[in-house]
Amino acid sequence: MVIKPSTKYESPGLLVRCRFWAAKLIYDLSFAILVRDASWQEELFTSLAPKAGDRILDFGAGSSSSAISLALRYPEATFVIVDSNSKAAERLRLSAVRKQLRNIAVIHVSHPGQLPLNAGSFDAVICMLALHDSSPEEKLGIVKEMTRVLRRGGTLRAVDFDKPENPGERRILEFGRRISGAAAVAPHFNGSWVDVLAKGGLAGAIRQSSHSVGIGRISIVKARKR
Repeated sequence: MVIKPSTKYESPGLLVRCRFWAAKLIYDLSFAILVRDASWQEELFTSLAPKAGDRILDFGAGSSSSAISLALRYPEATFVIVDSNSKAAERLRLSAVRKQLRNIAVIHVSHPGQLPLNAGSFDAVICMLALHDSSPEEKLGIVKEMTRVLRRGGTLRAVDFDKPENPGERRILEFGRRISGAAAVAPHFNGSWVDVLAKGGLAGAIRQSSHSVGIGRISIVKARKR
């Protein structure tokens, strides 16, 4: 009688799971701090400079952190904030009500590639730290959806982790690789993630600025809809 080796699935060991949880905890805490870092936010706000009546879509996991500041700074523009975190979206909605901000609308979505928004309905889009933890296919889907809702000639600013310039700036991406996988993070290690903007229908992608945030590097990349 031939005894076949067992094909029963064995769950990861406790040590592996603990390392994953520790990496995710450190990443989440670091991310919460970095999305509020004024060193790169000011550059983004200045670059945006919307005209009266402009509609701006602010999309991504870090979008809620900058929404109030944007709405206060540019009261004649309208901001639509899309956040996949339902709790963050609700906190922002309540904060906007308390501050009596009438130029903010908040939307919670579970799938970033399918937004309940009309095509060509925004003058500008901010894609806030939404690409580095997404697979190559998901990156392209997100950019295509951002392009769809932009009007012709409208601009997108992709804010995300970029190629490290020193060993310290690799740390946030190292944690991201453990959590989201190598395929998602690899283009950010070498800076090639910017190429997905052209594949998604945008032109003239250029790094407007790049900022060291200690454990990572955040770049603001501007492109326009053809």
